[in-house]
Amino acid sequence: MSSQNRLPTTITATDYGPAGVDGPAGAEGGASTPTVRLERFFARTSGEAYDAISRLWINARHLSRYRPLLRDRVAEQEAAWRGRLEGVIREGVGRGEFRTEDPYVTAIQILVVLDGLGVHANTEHRDRPEAVTRMAVTTAERELGLPRGALTGDATGALTGDATGEAAGDA
Repeated sequence: MSSQNRLPTTITATDYGPAGVDGPAGAEGGASTPTVRLERFFARTSGEAYDAISRLWINARHLSRYRPLLRDRVAEQEAAWRGRLEGVIREGVGRGEFRTEDPYVTAIQILVVLDGLGVHANTEHRDRPEAVTRMAVTTAERELGLPRGALTGDATGALTGDATGEAAGDA
């Protein structure tokens, strides 16, 4: 295999990984709230650029089955990403912004949905229904006790309904 067709054996979240959760907005993340950081995180985990990253991760995960060094790096980066997301969620719970019994489980649920959407990006490129494209956000809002739109800057549910974003009486 030529060197141009090889995946690097040192994958890092900052070079190739899914949208970082250090803020999840990066360096300025420490100055914002957990809700704002998750909103930026979800803005970065959609669209063609993120789909390209997802395809790279699909390949890295596949090749890691045969390459121990790559397997270790993929596992390390996934654990770091999961840990950063869990940390933002845990901080949000501590500040009263989010409600969840287990930030670790909630982080995994969100990442599993993002992974599924990443696989979907590898097979389908057109006309994704909004219910599909916002599935990770919907999961996060539901699991964190937030109104619909709270993580996309369109919290209409907060004004007219309950924590699920449903209008009163629509349940």
